[in-house]
Amino acid sequence: MHKDELLQLHSLLCQMKRYFEDCGLPLVGEFGEYDALQVSPQHIHKSKTDHKRAVFLLGKGLADVVMTGNPDHQARLRERFLRLATAVTDDEDDEEKISSDPRDRNLPAFAIAALSH
Repeated sequence: MHKDELLQLHSLLCQMKRYFEDCGLPLVGEFGEYDALQVSPQHIHKSKTDHKRAVFLLGKGLADVVMTGNPDHQARLRERFLRLATAVTDDEDDEEKISSDPRDRNLPAFAIAALSH
């Protein structure tokens, strides 16, 4: 997904969050982790990874709100979004460790040959 598409998704999820807040639902911190991240769709200077994490944390919060009446489904969905949000950070760390030598990227032989030229 391109960064501009991610920003658009982030914006749409924020609109959903705002809708739930404006409806007067008794929210008790479902969006606390997202708010603590301090990344909004208007922060276009933030990294793509920051916005991915924000989208997953928003998704987790929205899942908490939507699944309020079903704790089993809520817990599974919440855990999935939390794992995805954590994986985004781990992926960024792995990308920083990748060497510039194509042979160190575990690519197939034809891809290494193409990059070597």
